[in-house]
Amino acid sequence: EFPHVQYTVGYAGRPGGPDFYISVEDNSKIHGPGGQTSYKDLSEADPCFAKVIEGTEAVQRIHRLTTKPGNYRHLEHNVAIVYMRIQKDEKEEDEED
Repeated sequence: EFPHVQYTVGYAGRPGGPDFYISVEDNSKIHGPGGQTSYKDLSEADPCFAKVIEGTEAVQRIHRLTTKPGNYRHLEHNVAIVYMRIQKDEKEEDEED
């Protein structure tokens, strides 16, 4: 349901995960179906399960932090999420009624 567009949240890290990421740009080509070319099933994709709707400036600040050398852009220092609120999609709430 969630394409890998800017500020969507997805799981990654196979085989070493689970890790999650927040897309800071449209990542549909590399994380969506067909983007996982290292797997036999080319329809394989990272699950994308949510979207940041407030606090995008914090996401951008995290994205600018210093990273360790290498291809995966691991942060040099961990970042803690101190507060997060999960909000249901209005469409989901209507379907439950």
